[in-house]
Amino acid sequence: MIWLDLMLVGLILGLAWRCVHAIELMEAVVVFVALGMLVALAWARLQAPDAALAEAAIGAGLAGALLLATLRQLPAQAVRPQPLHWLWWGLWGLFGVTLLWAIGSILSTPVSLMPWVNTHLPEAGVSHPVTAVLLNFRALDTALELAVLLWAWMAQRALGESPDTSFHPVQGRVLATAVKALLPLMGLVAVYVLWRGSSAPGGAFQSGAVLAAAWLMLWLADLPGLDPRRWSVRLGWLGGVMVFFLVGLLGLVQGIGFMGYRPDQATGLILLIESAAALSIGLLLASMVLASLPGIKGRRA
Repeated sequence: MIWLDLMLVGLILGLAWRCVHAIELMEAVVVFVALGMLVALAWARLQAPDAALAEAAIGAGLAGALLLATLRQLPAQAVRPQPLHWLWWGLWGLFGVTLLWAIGSILSTPVSLMPWVNTHLPEAGVSHPVTAVLLNFRALDTALELAVLLWAWMAQRALGESPDTSFHPVQGRVLATAVKALLPLMGLVAVYVLWRGSSAPGGAFQSGAVLAAAWLMLWLADLPGLDPRRWSVRLGWLGGVMVFFLVGLLGLVQGIGFMGYRPDQATGLILLIESAAALSIGLLLASMVLASLPGIKGRRA
């Protein structure tokens, strides 16, 4: 299947070049979404389905929706920019030289932390090494990722909503019935992906992406869904970061350092963090998409 991998790499590089050099912003956004889907396929070819799902849902889906919503609100004169070609070529050249230097340094002095991870894996509370790194050995990095997502949502809210109210939701009994039938299955998939992350690819970000899709389907079918006025929804936005912070303080109180877990508590604490993070990620992703659509004000969101 080497020919498929080579073709995939060629398409990714070609779309990346076209996305940067596109004159029309609409074309650039469409190419960007297509690029995200091909990158997700590349992750799948690398046997990383968790990264593939996150890339497809967040890198292509969420980012594409936000870019399209932003493009709709730009003034007409901003649609045809005049890019500085020499600057782009310089940045691409610098990136290429840096990438080749990094690859050369890795090949000349290979460094791997897998032996250290495998040695301490029994103490991590999970059996999957990636989950152990993300939620035990490097838990602070994952907490900061959630904080960045929360910051992005707060920044989007500060920018305000679109004054356009011409949007009409998709209606019809067929769609509503299909959504009601699919929601239990999507909830089951989200729980399974979350639970499976302790021993195989999966986890909070992948589960949160499934939950966000479920909430967006509720909104498209004009069914009761997210309401930002509810305190439970607002608490859910903060829940992932808050639980991470509280668990970190627990380790500090126990004398094992911030974000440290006792081996007998690691499994339960990681499950608690993953559950809160999945719910928070799902709410944040869905809320960011809904807030970017026109006509949200005054409707169920």
